[in-house]
Amino acid sequence: MEISKQQLTEWAESCLRMNHLGTLVQREIDAKSFARARELSERARVRAWNLFNELLAHGAEKPEGYTEPGTGPSLEA
Repeated sequence: MEISKQQLTEWAESCLRMNHLGTLVQREIDAKSFARARELSERARVRAWNLFNELLAHGAEKPEGYTEPGTGPSLEA
């Protein structure tokens, strides 16, 4: 399967944007602006989820042990 340079560039841009959002989240936490940090964190989560699904659509395999959200083991102890 060939993946276009444009598609690869879009994925690279998504990675950079997620990294930038992570940096902004850290700054907002340091500033104790938790509502803004949550908003930025959600934007990063959505972008990461979209990128993950795009990669799967182009032939990537789900990582070993992956479960769909809401179907894995409970985080509560």
